[in-house]
Amino acid sequence: MRVRFPVVLSAALFLLVSAYATCAFAHGEAADEPFLKDLTAAFYDVHISPTTIKVGEPITITGAVKILETWPYTLDPPQTAYITPVVPGPVFALIDREINGKATPGSILVDKGGTYHFKMVIRGRDVGTWHVHPGLAVQGTGTLIGPGEWVTVEPAAAPFKMNVTLLSGETVDLEHFGGSFVWWWSFAGFIVGMIWMIYWTVPKRTVTRLAVTTQLPVNDDAPDIGLITPRDHMWMDLLAAITVAMLIVGWIYMALRYPVRLPQQTVRFAPPTVDSAAHTAQILNAESIYDDQSDTLSVLLTVKNTGGAPLRLRQFNMAMAAFVNGGKEDLAQAGPAHYVGAMRVEPDAPIAPGQTAKVQFKVKSPLFDEERLIPLHDPQERIAGLLRFVDAQGNQDMVTLQTDLVPTEFQPQYLP
Repeated sequence: MRVRFPVVLSAALFLLVSAYATCAFAHGEAADEPFLKDLTAAFYDVHISPTTIKVGEPITITGAVKILETWPYTLDPPQTAYITPVVPGPVFALIDREINGKATPGSILVDKGGTYHFKMVIRGRDVGTWHVHPGLAVQGTGTLIGPGEWVTVEPAAAPFKMNVTLLSGETVDLEHFGGSFVWWWSFAGFIVGMIWMIYWTVPKRTVTRLAVTTQLPVNDDAPDIGLITPRDHMWMDLLAAITVAMLIVGWIYMALRYPVRLPQQTVRFAPPTVDSAAHTAQILNAESIYDDQSDTLSVLLTVKNTGGAPLRLRQFNMAMAAFVNGGKEDLAQAGPAHYVGAMRVEPDAPIAPGQTAKVQFKVKSPLFDEERLIPLHDPQERIAGLLRFVDAQGNQDMVTLQTDLVPTEFQPQYLP
């Protein structure tokens, strides 16, 4: 009875936890360190639509990402990057991508301070509900993930196809093109490998008698104890001959079946610049504090308007999150709803041309904790992001903000 009780209790606890386990959300971006998200890049104006399609129908992902000037010195400088949809496996097929208005089949050359507007079109391949993000994969750093949206792919009357026209003029379905040959050819190689592995691990003593075989010199066959016999050499020579024969047959088949071949092409370029490097809003000073009890970020800015039109602070973008000073329509346009929050600006008044003003904005959002955006226990408690200033004509200025956080218990008088 004493033995049964712990077993029954463990089984009951396991079933209880399994019954209430929640679905894993998104792609683990919350596991990244705060500095890796805050100081590297900021996504904004991301839209993923529609959110319900049938197999084979397209989804369009648009938005922009800026590689911040605050890129951490502990990381390799950004030089090569790949803007891509981040999805849970091959459940979608990418069919088109543009960066700054130019078709982009592969990686691009990037710089700190560069802004890259993207448009990607993917088609539903597998039925299910999937979380879709845009991502910026930087060589030497990894993939920085933007805001995501849940997308439902429903069954369609016809199976998924991906027809493309080759340079020869032939149209093929990439979903099945050459699939059977690749499968059978790989299976043949797998069989050869399995024969080799089973031969040396099941009937032979190379693995089962490690206490003996590890004491033998490297080139000692140990025929006196029957470890490796002349018969073994014969079978291994036969397997090696079969492997070489498969390679030769494969080369001949490729040469006859595909007489016209091109090397794999690499198209890598620096996208054209679409955003002006000049800024009319200058951040002269920034001081910030984060209250982890209420998930509230307060930032006091000293801003100078060097332009010719009044400016108003409308948005703060931090990693994949967007915080908006506006109404419901402004919040809806800022990006996927889960990654958008409200921002309060005081005073919420235009900054006149030539004027230097102090502006404070406050954001209270669970995103700071859920997405680990705030470096509470890091050697450098520093955050960065993009401030969006807008004039009366709708012209906008995206300015990089960097500020060190003050711990909650040392709140300055001006940041209540």
